[in-house]
Amino acid sequence: METREQVFEQLIKEKLGMLRGTAMRILGSPADVDDAVQEALMTAWRKFAGFRGQSEIATWVTRILINVCYDMVRDRAREHDVLADYGESDAGAGGDAEEAALLDRLEEAVARLPLLYRESISVGVLSGYSPEEAAAMLGCSRNTLYQRIHKAKQLLAQSIREVSYEEV
Repeated sequence: METREQVFEQLIKEKLGMLRGTAMRILGSPADVDDAVQEALMTAWRKFAGFRGQSEIATWVTRILINVCYDMVRDRAREHDVLADYGESDAGAGGDAEEAALLDRLEEAVARLPLLYRESISVGVLSGYSPEEAAAMLGCSRNTLYQRIHKAKQLLAQSIREVSYEEV
């Protein structure tokens, strides 16, 4: 039987890149990714005795990571609201203007999705997990995941069309 140290060492060796990618897709900020992954791994370490083994350890840790990321997103939104009350604004980053504008538009559209659909897109499409792994992480069946992704794509297309229409 493997020790907790061995399990986590193996997890980090095999899945750290995937965990970081998942966090990046949800948070959108490289500065926050390592903090989220570290927090998720520490939480999993502390709660390891409660891991029932009904799924892979990577699936369980990814679910913890998703929760940590959404907590960070909510905290960031609260901070943004407080700053907005004081008249401060975010400064945009430079880069290839047209491509950056398109990526910003997509990120904004994803950020406006209801949590259920944003989570489904992030884990089910962008993370690189298999459909079975993603569904397990999200606590639903593969068919339910596919339905959520389909609905999320419809909402994204509609949102992007509306933004494009408003710009004309």
